[in-house]
Amino acid sequence: MGKAVLRAGLLLLLPVALLAQTNGGLYGTPKAELSTGYSYVRIEGSNLHGWNVSLAGNVNRNLGIVGDFAGHYSDESATSGAAVISSNLTLTSLMAGPRVSERTMRWVTPFAHALFGMTRVNAEVTVEQPGVPTSSASNDVTGFSTALGGGLDINMSQGLALRLFQVDYLIIRSDGFKHEGVRASAGIVWRIGQRTD
Repeated sequence: MGKAVLRAGLLLLLPVALLAQTNGGLYGTPKAELSTGYSYVRIEGSNLHGWNVSLAGNVNRNLGIVGDFAGHYSDESATSGAAVISSNLTLTSLMAGPRVSERTMRWVTPFAHALFGMTRVNAEVTVEQPGVPTSSASNDVTGFSTALGGGLDINMSQGLALRLFQVDYLIIRSDGFKHEGVRASAGIVWRIGQRTD
């Protein structure tokens, strides 16, 4: 009877022992991670909604190199007397940099990154007024951008995670001006392949 209980106990503890030996928590460390999702930017008093796509290649369990591509858009209008003023703002960014992830926890993977690259800013303003020809102006500049931040992934399976949140301090430098804001994203992460080291 004692041997049967001992065997049953060892069988119950075997999965726990195997999990403890994995590199990268419950589901290990993927070779690459592709994430897509919704993204929001608050910069210089403007609220922009859009999307975010990133691809990370993991060098080892904790270090990866990530490429990040995002688009954010804002359409606003206001009235001044009889005039209607419409403004459109578009931010398109391409950044890359190192990401550090903590993969020893079973169900979650927190991460931090420093991304550097370029952001294209396109702004258009249109004024419509009865009896007056419509007037418009636009400006299109590209500047250096930085995103410093991190987030938290919920590990759903070996091939899938939920990006619960990613928050970045966003800096865009263009035409001698420095624009600062916050970017927040959430979405799905596809975990591709499996590292064996």
